[in-house]
Amino acid sequence: MAKMLIAILYIVAILLIGIFAGRKVKTADDFATANRDIPFWTNVFSMSSAWIGAGSTLGCASMCYAYGISGFYLAIAVGVGAVISSLVFAKKIRGENVSTIPELIRKHLGAKCANCIALLSIFAVFSIVASQIRSLGTILIMFVPSLDLLTAMVIMTAVMLVYTVLGGMAAATKTDKLNIGLMVLSVLIILPILSIVKTGGVANMMATIEAADVQKVQIGGLLPVVTMFSSMFFYCTNSLMNSENFLRICGARSAEEARGASLTASLMIYFPYLLFASFVGLAGCALIPNLGTSDSILPAMVDQLAGPVLGAVLLAALLAAVMGTAGSVTMLTSVTISRDVIGRFVKMDDKKLLATQRVCMILVAALGIVVGYFGSSIVAIMEDVSAPSNAALVPIFCGLFFWRKKMNSTGTLITIAVAVVSTLGYWALGSPLGISHFVFGLICSTITMFAANLICYKPSEAPVQQ
Repeated sequence: MAKMLIAILYIVAILLIGIFAGRKVKTADDFATANRDIPFWTNVFSMSSAWIGAGSTLGCASMCYAYGISGFYLAIAVGVGAVISSLVFAKKIRGENVSTIPELIRKHLGAKCANCIALLSIFAVFSIVASQIRSLGTILIMFVPSLDLLTAMVIMTAVMLVYTVLGGMAAATKTDKLNIGLMVLSVLIILPILSIVKTGGVANMMATIEAADVQKVQIGGLLPVVTMFSSMFFYCTNSLMNSENFLRICGARSAEEARGASLTASLMIYFPYLLFASFVGLAGCALIPNLGTSDSILPAMVDQLAGPVLGAVLLAALLAAVMGTAGSVTMLTSVTISRDVIGRFVKMDDKKLLATQRVCMILVAALGIVVGYFGSSIVAIMEDVSAPSNAALVPIFCGLFFWRKKMNSTGTLITIAVAVVSTLGYWALGSPLGISHFVFGLICSTITMFAANLICYKPSEAPVQQ
């Protein structure tokens, strides 16, 4: 009963915030970037909430439960990527006054490059939409066990749609304050404390794990070094290209605030959150050594460590962790489709663009329910599906911001083609060199980016500005 009551209170709070924020959304820019007027600390919380999702929460805990200390590589890689992104890219992105990654590409490299990146981005981000929606349904079932997965997914998707379709980014940033508060309370404070108390201290916890499985207390362990490096590199660069956070950066009041809020969110909230979520998963090795699947270790720890009321609050925190990301990626996908796909073929005034963004968001979420229902692991989906997009975007971003004079449309199109072909081709061959298909594609696309842009560069060509 306590679980159901707290779930209802959380859902009602989310809906009320969305309805209230929706009164202020009058234009398409209000919807996408909150009119580029997100206050500093609101953006800190919002960026943290956008970064933290099912992968950061359930994924980090799962890796440490499966591989022991070696599993911390995921948290470290993602956190380092977020910090580098904040220092290197946040200020530059906000200074461009765009709303999506394809808009940035179009501004400097033309429509053809932007259209290619739009298709890759939509495909990559949609996989996260489906995974987050599935995670929302899975967590709701913990509150209401009588629900089946599909019904739970539909209910939580409807809640997510109400507050984001009405309020857009303004609603997302306001609900993010509630979400991040619950998440920090649960994963950074309560669960680690309960884990330490229950295991009798960190030293006793490590001794218990060592007695059961020596490899889990050694660096390397069951996870091969090459595989660890490949995954670290993927998640580090994935944080650099974090599409969910792109809208938050674009919505900051200034370029300086964008970098400051992103860096503050990375160091104060996101990085510690990743490490503590991993620690709770490691503690699970001592407390629940024979769990059937590593993906469910965090909910299992909540169930074992907390009573009915506290357990319900902690589960609400897990729900909040996924809700923030689900709303962000669904909104991002709809904005990208509206502005960078439909907008290229249909001329729309601001009112029509706003309506199109809202309709696209509903359609994206509906399709996300279908795909998510038949989906599997969120971490695997992210790494597999996002690889071609990230392999193309990492060198292109670096080129745009630090080597812009030589960047050109033809060279960039060749880079995108090589990124997609090399990544998917290497994956189809079964990754014969031992490194991930993403790392292989990134190496190929980076070399191509420099070579192709140098070869195709024409000094007489003026920079593209659209």
